[in-house]
Amino acid sequence: MKESKNLECKETIQSNTFLKTVSAFANYGTGRIVFGIDDDGQVKGIKNTIDDCLSIENKMNDNMNPVPVYDLNINDDSTITLTVYESDFKPYLYKGKAYKRHDTSTIEVDRLELNRLILEGNHQSYEELVTRK
Repeated sequence: MKESKNLECKETIQSNTFLKTVSAFANYGTGRIVFGIDDDGQVKGIKNTIDDCLSIENKMNDNMNPVPVYDLNINDDSTITLTVYESDFKPYLYKGKAYKRHDTSTIEVDRLELNRLILEGNHQSYEELVTRK
């Protein structure tokens, strides 16, 4: 399994860094995060899949604003797949910041891009804004 713009692999759920990628997928396009896969793409599995699923849900509920639409599945190989769907109530923030995917990495959006996400969340675009005279 190789990481891509729409796929992130994490060996564990110990840190909250996956929440940046949750923000990116919710803001810019549906994607999957698979837990239990190392950086080389090797399946390592998760020991306590049920407890870790609950931990993932709690981390998202406690740290994301708003919480995006997602599915959480335990796979036959003891990995966990978190599918995050692009959603309408943008921007989706982690620690007050919005993120996007750039190839296989997740980066913070700049101020201009954040403004565009806010407008998109309100079903508007820069082209529709009325200019001041």
